[in-house]
Amino acid sequence: MTTNISNSSNMAYIKKQKGLAAIEFTLVLPFLLLLIFASAEFGRLMFQYNALNKTLRDASRYLSANAKPGDTNIINIKDAVTTEVKSLIKYGQSASTTLLLPNLNDDDISFTINGDFITITVTYDWQPIFSDTFTTFGLGNDIDLSFPLISTYTMRAL
Repeated sequence: MTTNISNSSNMAYIKKQKGLAAIEFTLVLPFLLLLIFASAEFGRLMFQYNALNKTLRDASRYLSANAKPGDTNIINIKDAVTTEVKSLIKYGQSASTTLLLPNLNDDDISFTINGDFITITVTYDWQPIFSDTFTTFGLGNDIDLSFPLISTYTMRAL
């Protein structure tokens, strides 16, 4: 008889524990999801910054080889070369139509000539996927999560 009483009290204890685990999971889940989504956004940020730097480096190499046309020692960047460099930065290659980074425009790319050196600067406005702002639940202004990724590369014209 004592066995039946202890078995029924054990079953009641196990049922209470199952309910407690569900409550604990409900309390921890929002923090766990926040951590997962923040890690995914940071990984995406690093991937896009790396892609921006790689294409900027490749475009700078192309520009440094084609910046001095002819036998003159004067840097003169032709419009066709400028178009090709911008295409290399935006698409990763000259004959593509798929943007490497969404919303990257020609206006985000600038060239500076200083003596024999050419500097290309790209300012890319990075936007998170999940939300553009972080709400403060009415305690103030919402926090904007987008910011510019600025990449600069300088090479000597050959």
